[in-house]
Formats: sequence, structure tokens, C-alpha cells
Amino acid sequence: MNKRARNRLIGITAIILLLILAIVFTLSSQEGAFSKTVSEVVHEEVGTRVKVTGVVVAGSWDRRTNPMRFEIRDEEDATGTGPVLAVVFEGTTVPSTFGDGVTAIVTGYITEDGSIRADEMITKCPSKYESAQDAYTVAQLKEKADQMVDIPVKVAGYVKNGQVNPPGSAVRLVLVDERGATTELNVAIPVEVQVPSAAENDDTRLVITGALDDNGLFVAVEVAVEQ
Repeated sequence: MNKRARNRLIGITAIILLLILAIVFTLSSQEGAFSKTVSEVVHEEVGTRVKVTGVVVAGSWDRRTNPMRFEIRDEEDATGTGPVLAVVFEGTTVPSTFGDGVTAIVTGYITEDGSIRADEMITKCPSKYESAQDAYTVAQLKEKADQMVDIPVKVAGYVKNGQVNPPGSAVRLVLVDERGATTELNVAIPVEVQVPSAAENDDTRLVITGALDDNGLFVAVEVAVEQ
């Protein structure tokens, strides 16, 4: 091997070693980048950066607080008896679908009191079928209408017979708690929001995520059939 070839081989080897070191450093600096459960995170050491997935505990949050605080528990914790993780969200934007029972994925650092101080958050889009657990009834939401403006929540109810309108209509459908009920909720569904085909049928029971506007119109961001 001549001198030029040997120098070229040494250069290539050095580049490969630098790439390997860069990869190792990146992986080590991203400890906790893979999402963990609440049960796993509650045992993490103070200062550890983690990404954790959990369901927002109903009533644990207030969008008006700054920073916003809420609690999450494991998605598989059907009985609600498992560990709960307190979250202090210091990010700039709260996802529009955030609310009771929504699955949130937060990233941040574990603090001395065992909570997570998060600077990133995304929420999972509901599937075609959604549980009505933690959802308001139409009557409950209407009763608290003055307090619920612009607050993301879930509401469950039946599509009122004959009250399904074409896409783009100001009121896409009307929701009621029971067939024949007189308390109604007008629902607006932007054209970009996907609507399950079953929702087009009268008397289908839906779980809708969204928020009331100043006029009492419920503006949907997600629509699912009750599981």
C-alpha cells in the first residue's frame, strides 16, 4: 500500500469513528426520548428528561392557569386506581384537542416533587370509536355553558332524528341525550374534520371532542362513534 492510499484509509477510518461517536452522543443525550408509561416514569430520578404517555384525569386541569397544570394516568388503567403523574406544562401552545380523557404525550424533566415540568405536548387523535367515559352529557354541558366557553371537552349523545345536515352547514348535526329529549346541542363540524360514516345516520350515539363558542354552538375537532 502506497503512502497516499494509507493516508486515505486513515482519513476514512477517522471519519467513521467520528460518526460513531456522534451517534452514541446523540443517543445518550436523548435518554427518555421513547415514550414511557406513567407507572414507569414515577420511578425516574430527579432531573431525568422523559417522554410519557397518559390519559388526562378528568377535572384535574384549568386552562386559565399559567403554567397549566394537570394530571395523567396510564392508558390501560381502566379502574383509575393506578399511579397519577402531575404535569406542569410550560410550552407555548396547548393542543386544541386537549381535555378530559384525552391521551396526552408530554416531554420534560422530572422535578423534586415527582411531577414532570413539560415543554412539549401532543395529543392523540381519537380513533373511529371512542369511549364515553369522562364525557359530558348534553344536559350537563348546557347547564354549565357559561363556564365552558372555549374549554375543550368531550360530549356524548345521540344524533337527533332528521337533524343531520350536509358538510359545510353552519349546524352539521344536533345532539341529544335520549331519543325525544328536548335539550339539544347544535354541533358545528368544520369540513376538515373527519366524520365517521355512521355519524350520518339518525340515532347514532357519538362522542365528540370540541368546545362551546360564545353563541352556545359546539365546534367539533374530533368525531367518533361511542365504543
